[in-house]
Amino acid sequence: MSGFPLAGLLRLRGIQERAAAERLSRAQIAARQTEARERRTRAALADGGEQAVDVRTMAALAASRAASRAQLSELSALASEQDAALGEARREHSDAKRQARGLEKLEVAHLQRERARELQAEQAALDEIATGRWKRGAA
Repeated sequence: MSGFPLAGLLRLRGIQERAAAERLSRAQIAARQTEARERRTRAALADGGEQAVDVRTMAALAASRAASRAQLSELSALASEQDAALGEARREHSDAKRQARGLEKLEVAHLQRERARELQAEQAALDEIATGRWKRGAA
């Protein structure tokens, strides 16, 4: 039985698929982390439990809220970028998976053809043996 002629390419596609899956996983983790940070920041902004008793405290609270809003804005922009990166990672993984599956199907078809050839050769040899015995028995 001869080896699959595209075995090297199949291994390469498998490596590419695993790398794309890793990138997808990292993108999903980063997106979840950013989402969690954004939720925490929104919760901190919604919590208005501190009361300003003097001008300095009020200024500090205002500065804190402004910084939180700026951070929230940056997190929203980061989340948008990560969503785009996540979509791209999903497409890359899907493409790599599709290419690997196509080659795997070719390999299965190749193995089936090789097995059929082997069985055919074995059957021909058995037929030859049976025919030789029959001719010797008839003579």
